[in-house]
Amino acid sequence: MITFMKNDLLQQICDILDTDNTWETIAPYMPGIQLRDVEVCKRFASYNKSPTHLLLQIWCGKGYTTNHLYQLFAKTKLVRLMRIMKSEVDEKYHVLEYKVLNPTRKSKPNVQPPSSQSASRLKKIESKDASPSPTQSTTSTTNDPLRVAIEGTLPVTYFELLEATNGFAAGNVIGKGGYGTVYKGELKATGGMVAVKRILAGNDSSGNGSKVEKERLRQSLTELRTLARFRHDNILPIYAYSLEGPEPCLVYQFMTNGSLEDRLLCRKGTPPITWIQRKEISIGAARGLLFLHSFAKTPIIHGDVKTANILLDKHMEPKLGDFGLCRDGQVEVEATEKCPLIVSHIKGTLAYLAPEFITSKILTTKLDVYSYGIVLLEIASGQRAYSDTRETRGLVEYCQVNKELAGHRNLKVRELLIDRRAPPLANEAEELFLETLIEVGLAGAHNDRKIRPSMAQIVEWLCKNTLPTIA
Repeated sequence: MITFMKNDLLQQICDILDTDNTWETIAPYMPGIQLRDVEVCKRFASYNKSPTHLLLQIWCGKGYTTNHLYQLFAKTKLVRLMRIMKSEVDEKYHVLEYKVLNPTRKSKPNVQPPSSQSASRLKKIESKDASPSPTQSTTSTTNDPLRVAIEGTLPVTYFELLEATNGFAAGNVIGKGGYGTVYKGELKATGGMVAVKRILAGNDSSGNGSKVEKERLRQSLTELRTLARFRHDNILPIYAYSLEGPEPCLVYQFMTNGSLEDRLLCRKGTPPITWIQRKEISIGAARGLLFLHSFAKTPIIHGDVKTANILLDKHMEPKLGDFGLCRDGQVEVEATEKCPLIVSHIKGTLAYLAPEFITSKILTTKLDVYSYGIVLLEIASGQRAYSDTRETRGLVEYCQVNKELAGHRNLKVRELLIDRRAPPLANEAEELFLETLIEVGLAGAHNDRKIRPSMAQIVEWLCKNTLPTIA
């Protein structure tokens, strides 16, 4: 794909075409590029951004590749640009430079759109799959899982998101993490405040820039597909998306109360959450995970469950977010299961990762169970999942050590592990719930994945305030 070209080559092409708005002279020769696209690129330049880069991104999103771009430069006789990108195209196209420099030959290069008639031929020509063009036969989209999944999700232009976030201003940043930065904005298309996740393209000096770009795009598409496919009260709803700008962007419901991590740490002077709220948040987030694990024939494994990825709306209802690492997986239903999935691409937060994944990259629903067990311990204790300032740095070990110190006496356990920021326990029900959080949390974060409960069991225990028996 065009945007996976080596960064230095792409930058050279953009610099040349940006000069004196040369990009405008090639736009009419680009199949699929409409006047609306050209106008968006012109406005994009007003933010001191490269209009050529946006133009190529839009064209790439319509299914065109480096081979098509090379043909385009041949058609418009931009030999200098052909030479810059020559190493990025199939050798069979190199003859085009000779034909441009020797115009006596009658054959002329021509950029053909990737139509349905030429689709099979293009598959043989291209070394990488291209996304289907919107101008192709609509029947082809039924075979595209992403397009099927996002059907009904609002597409917006990159420029609309620039306007909504004041040009992705630093003052609009509400969060950073993984491959993206999240901005608060007001999007006209939705009529209110939204959160815009911008999948940032970073400068990679290690020579792995192309791999990093592909991973970022893969994560954004994974998240888009998952959020569009699965609708649940406790899963963060996606409002819109933009895949045609320099960076993919996803638009979510704006979560007024930030993340569970924010509220547990009382950031920005927010009051501590009550025990009733902690119970509702615990149950809601668990139900969201249970839905992912059980709704589809193949379970969806979130892969990055942590307090920072549990978001709270204006009613303090929890929503699971950040699905960039999620994967289709398998349910581990009994201890005799022989064939867990082995993967190498989940890169969740280390303090929340199960030991079998760290050592052997084993992926089952029990990965999320382990992470969620730690989340429950954080809700109970107000402690971080990992802290260099604690003598016992891991939270699971910290809770186990304090249980031993308390002689497993419930009153003493509560005194040692209760969140010091939280309001006092008001009654026996709240006392029992704190004990339930600790016991269910430790059960979920058990080192042996075969002993861990399922999310269905966790939901039942939390709802009934029932203490599990830990092996």
